[in-house]
Amino acid sequence: MNKQTACGIVLSALLLTAAGCGGGEQPAKGSSEHAESEPAPVKLTFYSAQGKVLEQFGALDLLKAKFPHITLEVINNQEGQRYADLIAAGIFPDIIYEANSLMQATIVEYGLQYDMEELINKHKFDLNRFEPNILAQARYSNSDGKLYGLPYSVNRYALVYNKDIFDKFGVPYPKDGMTWDEVYSLAQRVARSDGSVAYEGFAMNTPANYMLNNQLSLHPLDAKEDRANVNTDGWKTLFENIKRFYELPYANLAAPRFVDGKLAMMVGAISTGQFTQFAQNAQLNWDMVSVPVLTGSPNTGFMPAGLSLFISQNSNAKDEAFRLVDYLVSEEYQTILAKNGGGTTLSSEKVRAAAGQNLPSASNKNVKALYYYQHAPTAPPRAKQLTNVSVNFGSAFTRMIENKTDVNTTLRLLEEEINRSIAETKAKTK
Repeated sequence: MNKQTACGIVLSALLLTAAGCGGGEQPAKGSSEHAESEPAPVKLTFYSAQGKVLEQFGALDLLKAKFPHITLEVINNQEGQRYADLIAAGIFPDIIYEANSLMQATIVEYGLQYDMEELINKHKFDLNRFEPNILAQARYSNSDGKLYGLPYSVNRYALVYNKDIFDKFGVPYPKDGMTWDEVYSLAQRVARSDGSVAYEGFAMNTPANYMLNNQLSLHPLDAKEDRANVNTDGWKTLFENIKRFYELPYANLAAPRFVDGKLAMMVGAISTGQFTQFAQNAQLNWDMVSVPVLTGSPNTGFMPAGLSLFISQNSNAKDEAFRLVDYLVSEEYQTILAKNGGGTTLSSEKVRAAAGQNLPSASNKNVKALYYYQHAPTAPPRAKQLTNVSVNFGSAFTRMIENKTDVNTTLRLLEEEINRSIAETKAKTK
């Protein structure tokens, strides 16, 4: 791949002279205080590994207005524009947008990581703007435990429900603050048929995400030894909790289609895409409440599944790159993100109160449910020398349901599978 294949988007490089504008541009509200009277032109490359993030919510126009001296080349992840392609072509992005969970396997693996603490201190950036557990996930998603990126967005979970199904069977609606046991009781009452129409009581989008971002802050790999750590009481609680829902009448392991109107309840990440999808069915009469909590762990949501903005160690313009990142995680821009259905990483009640305001499908919906609980703490990183492997919770859960296997056997088999994977990975690296 060469640079001509990249999606280049230019922010005007026109500079206003000091005489013409009476000084430098003012920093955005919520951004670090750092203004220069006449900033020099700078070219930055922005690589989005997770969708066309800068083409949402008018971000490019806003960046153009805030930073007229910056020329920004945007490269979106697609065939021929993967990390390896860029590096082979000699393209080293200044800023990278990536999921925290993939940071170790991508940014660190390709040697692009950069500890942002130096820039944070230099620009007097206040980390207290972030929800603490979201910030911790950004830090703990690499074996060094360093802050290589600043949290930009995070999945916000809720339980959505179909009011018409509950009305049809005379069952009260779900409410904020319910436990999984209470939700299961409701699911039992609405998982039924009416004539030839079958209604599914509950679905999780997806069981694998429920495990990976679990509410008990459990890691599937041991923190100090090269072995699995899933055959435990905690993991048994998590598997048994969800397994019972998929044993109800009409339960389905396929990806849930809440928009079709035959599913009573679904727990999943709710953002711009879901609001847009639900609006496609004008007859869908729905609302949302907070995610259910485990009886022994009240007031605890899922562990955060965040995406961050990383500055590459190869960048020759780290200060200007940091100013862009600073703006994108500022209260000003995060309010725009929240209004359009994105999950903000900030603790600001003002930003959270703006959730969904620009989306007609979110009108009169209980959108505050998205922020009802704090995220569960993220498990600390494992020791640096240990072997990291992927854990396929989805396959393990599917086999358990399809084969009617008990949880103890499922966890034992999963632990054996993980340990084999660790051994095979270590053998390849010798």
